Order: sequence, then structure tokens, then C-alpha cells
Amino acid sequence: MKRDYYRIIVLAGLVSLACTTRVSEWVLLNAPANQYSLIYFHQNPIDETVRKQNQKVVDGIEMANIQFIRVVRSEIPEPFYGLYYGGRLFSKYKIADELKGLCSSPLREVIAAELMAGKLCVMLYLKTGIKEKDEMGLNALRCAIESSPFGKIITMHELSRNSKDEYHLASQLLNVEDDLNDIQEPMLFGIFGRFKALEPLLGKGITEENIHLMIDYFTAECSCLIKDALPGTDILFSGKWDNPQTALLNKIIDDNPSLGY
Repeated sequence: MKRDYYRIIVLAGLVSLACTTRVSEWVLLNAPANQYSLIYFHQNPIDETVRKQNQKVVDGIEMANIQFIRVVRSEIPEPFYGLYYGGRLFSKYKIADELKGLCSSPLREVIAAELMAGKLCVMLYLKTGIKEKDEMGLNALRCAIESSPFGKIITMHELSRNSKDEYHLASQLLNVEDDLNDIQEPMLFGIFGRFKALEPLLGKGITEENIHLMIDYFTAECSCLIKDALPGTDILFSGKWDNPQTALLNKIIDDNPSLGY
């Protein structure tokens, strides 16, 4: 399923008024992350304790691609926070303490730094905890990166679904599509731009061929079609995206003209 998806978006990039800037670089330089909404639903007037609590939440997400909204609803039994993206509910939180680390975490800091340093993309592998399943996909990923002419500018990271430090990151990845939470398979997410995640490769679909198709998309010349209908879901992140380094991809293509399509 995903193989055809990536083939379509790669071909679209190649035939639609392409420019010389590659997809990965263009998105980083020109496509600000789409915003989330964190909505506090409540029924009764907010007292001073809750007001201060919510202000603390606002201060903690101020630099991220997210807005805070208060909504009064008479039918709810108790207040809660709802995290929305593109009009879809990602997560619900009963108390403000559950929002700790919502917009930043150690792995997100590392990934953002790699993208800002000019890496082509980051391959983020979400594990199931089932060793046999996880190793099969990891082996395919390692082989694909090793065999790619762009392998030196691709990084990979493994992430457990049950990571306490990266709970919010794993949750957001599992909401890139609305049915991922119910799928007990390893997932491979291509991360690029300002923390945009493509729809993942799943389970047996994590093959060298499909990974190479994903890499082809990141290295393709950008196009009007891609710019107007950019695929992927943005992940919450509170860092800045000012002054990224020159894409390392450019030197590889300059040194190897045959890779420039």
C-alpha cells in the first residue's frame, strides 16, 4: 500500500514544473509547521487556581506550533484538555500535569538539530516491543540506508511506544493516521522539514524498496504540486527553525551529477 503512495508522490514531483531545489530543503526553508490547538473545555467559571494553571500551560507551549483556546460546554461532566490537529482530536488529558513535555523532549531536540544541520531526513522507527517483528524492519532500514548514495546524510532513531520520556512524541506519531493506534506493527516514519512526518511504512511494508522510494521523494526536485499539496503531519516542537545549514544533499549531487535526475 505505502509503496504505491510513495511512488505516486515521487512521480508527481518529477513531472510537475520541477525546480532545482530538492523537496527536503524546500520544505525546511519555506513551509512553517501547521498548528495544533490545545482546547480547555469547561462548564463552570474558571477560578484563580485554574487560571494560574492554564497560564502555566500557555507559558510552556508559547514557542511551539500550537495555540491555546478555552471553550465553555455545558454538557461535559468535568473539565479536560483536548489536543487537535487539522480538526481531528489526537489526545485528551484530564489534568494539566499530563501536558508536561507536550511540545519538547530529548529525542525531538536531537532530531530537530539533525534537520537544521542539513541532513536529508531522519528515519524514526517506532518499535512494538516484539523482538522478531522489530528486527526485521530494522534490518531492512539499515540495509536501505547503507545502500543509498545519500545514506551518509540520513540518520535513524529507534523509539519504543512505551517510552516515558517520549510519550507525547509516540502518541503524535500514532495519530499521523487515524487508525495507527490499533495496529501492533513496527512503523517507519520519514521526518523532514520542520518536523513533518510522512505516513509510515508498516510491518512487512518496511522493505528496502519502499524505503528507497521514500528517499527518492526527499531528494526529488520540488514542484508546484508538492508545494500546494504537501504530504505529512507536523509534530509538535517548541524549537526555532531560524538559519538552517545548507542542505548536505547539494554537495552529493554536485559531486555526482548522475544523481541529479
